[in-house]
Amino acid sequence: MQIDTINGELRLLTSSTMKSLGLEEFRPGAIVELNLSADTITATNCDICDNNPVGIRLSGEVVVSNLEPINSGGKVRIEGVLNVTHLQEYDGSNFITREWLTIDWDLDEFSKVINVFMEHQPEKWALKNRYDASLVAYDDIEKSRTGPVIYVEEILQKSVNVHGCLPNTMNCDGLNREEINLTTRLKDQQQPVNVSIPSEWVKLSDFGSHSNETVNLGDTKNLLETTNSIPNHHPWCLDEVENIDAMQSWNVSGENPSSIHPMGLWLTSLGMPSSSFTSSFGVWTEIDSGDIGCGAYSKNGNLVLAISQI
Repeated sequence: MQIDTINGELRLLTSSTMKSLGLEEFRPGAIVELNLSADTITATNCDICDNNPVGIRLSGEVVVSNLEPINSGGKVRIEGVLNVTHLQEYDGSNFITREWLTIDWDLDEFSKVINVFMEHQPEKWALKNRYDASLVAYDDIEKSRTGPVIYVEEILQKSVNVHGCLPNTMNCDGLNREEINLTTRLKDQQQPVNVSIPSEWVKLSDFGSHSNETVNLGDTKNLLETTNSIPNHHPWCLDEVENIDAMQSWNVSGENPSSIHPMGLWLTSLGMPSSSFTSSFGVWTEIDSGDIGCGAYSKNGNLVLAISQI
């Protein structure tokens, strides 16, 4: 089986959830309605791969309503399109070597495109169903053991409903206050659609001296255990950039490794692939070039994690 559609809504009741979708100019309380279709995909144009990456592509309409501007009255409703592509290169059946994630969020002036690349060193164990222990049976449905409260229920044959709370929210029990409700419908396995790997990440050189503070990636670096700022830069970006307006680098500490697993239990409960990343010692470098922001986490000069945002 594979995913056919994902439908439902998110209630963005906190400032952090509004900011995650680039809606920090509005008060918390926006409602996001999703109507997405899915395809399994593969890529055959990867020059650095040993095996063809495989994954999923989501695309469809997004409607954001109940938007209340902070600095003015009234409410706003915006219609947009969301396209998400997630590819993983497997070594054998249970280990992932590389991942590519593209999120194309077309929402008027709040539009953004985010590209993420990960190279797992060592390879990441990805045995199917290894997160089942995170759920426990509860009144004929499954409920999360820890973290945000979520409920998983098979409502019809080939249909799963997941509802509950978003991460890092207070006073949410998934019943009296529900922040997310999504339903996945499945279909028989289809032939994967061939797609292209995003542009190759390029290591930049001859960048001169830059001391301006980077702003385009916001507080992305806080996902890692960064320490002191350093002058030794290791910049990477998608394709060559013409001009660098600002650049900064920080050491990444390996004493308390940061583990990033965004919406992992939500995604696996919906039948989608999820991703995780754990940092160790290295360098995090950010550059700003016009509206483009690129961040790269490297170890011994080799790229491990890269993020770009336009």
